[in-house]
Amino acid sequence: MYAPPAYPPVGPAGPAGPPGFAGALTREQARSKLIVQAIALMCISGLLILVFLLDLFLFASGMPIGAAGSVPPDMAEWVRPFTIAVCIFAALANVFNVVAAIQMLRVRTWGLALAGCIVAAIPLTSSACCLLTLPFSIWAIVQLVKPEIRAAFKLDSTA
Repeated sequence: MYAPPAYPPVGPAGPAGPPGFAGALTREQARSKLIVQAIALMCISGLLILVFLLDLFLFASGMPIGAAGSVPPDMAEWVRPFTIAVCIFAALANVFNVVAAIQMLRVRTWGLALAGCIVAAIPLTSSACCLLTLPFSIWAIVQLVKPEIRAAFKLDSTA
């Protein structure tokens, strides 16, 4: 019969946090655990802002969408406005991602940093670059939900 391994008790949950919670990290310690993800998300989102703004300019200026004859005539009248709307949405979402990554790097506004990582993981906002943003956003989410890192976001900035 299988018996699960016995682990030594880590301690009861208390005001300091859940069992096994070692205490809040300093802002510098939390920053050192988040710096790679934050910089990667800032760089990729910054690049995507430029890409989507270029697409927006090209589609708004009348560049043909798709190969000649690939878009049926009945769809042609709404494909351009839809594509322009997607470019605007994606560019704004990536601006949000840059702001969230800056807050993650500063170890401020935990909710904004987490929301930015979730938005960065959505393929619509990152196009084909979701292959680049997805690993960094998942890694950042895993780090952000750790109790000691979340507690570092709550530290008083004057201390």
